[in-house]
Amino acid sequence: METTIKKQRSKSFELMRALYSFLIIFCIPGAIITLGVPSYTIELTRVNPKRVDAAVSRNLLFIVPISRYTATNLMDTESEVMDGGVIRRSGSTTSTGSSTGKIVGEAEDNGLLLLKGREGESIEVEISPVNLFDVEDEIHYFIIESKEPSLRLWVVSNWKFGVILPAGILLFWVVVFVMTVWSIFTGKSWK
Repeated sequence: METTIKKQRSKSFELMRALYSFLIIFCIPGAIITLGVPSYTIELTRVNPKRVDAAVSRNLLFIVPISRYTATNLMDTESEVMDGGVIRRSGSTTSTGSSTGKIVGEAEDNGLLLLKGREGESIEVEISPVNLFDVEDEIHYFIIESKEPSLRLWVVSNWKFGVILPAGILLFWVVVFVMTVWSIFTGKSWK
């Protein structure tokens, strides 16, 4: 009978392998999800009592800015909630182009905030309709009444797919990573 000897790898190698797996398994799906359903950081800066500048960063994985937009001398905001409509099973279409299939669900609404600068530049920010009007009120208050030097807001375009789903994936893989590190250091495995 032949016995096989399992080759022991160093703890640092095993830790690097676990970290690499964690990054691949979380970061790639999380990056894809948050690229399609981004979060934004809105920064308003009071240059003088009559001028507020805006900078908006579109974020990947909640905190990594991938694009930045600016508007100088912010004057006004405009918001719009776009109705998601109904989802129908395929069926025949009417002469006006609408589907007559059975309704199987509702698409989610989308919110859009437009920050308008005096020089004509504007920034579009996708915001969850749940938070849209509160964010708009907070920005209006800062522009008109507040004496604070700056305001920083973090907003998301869709809470379910932009925050809860990536956070759930992250939580799962953090638990797996901690279990892997524990088994590397103790030599015991989870069974």
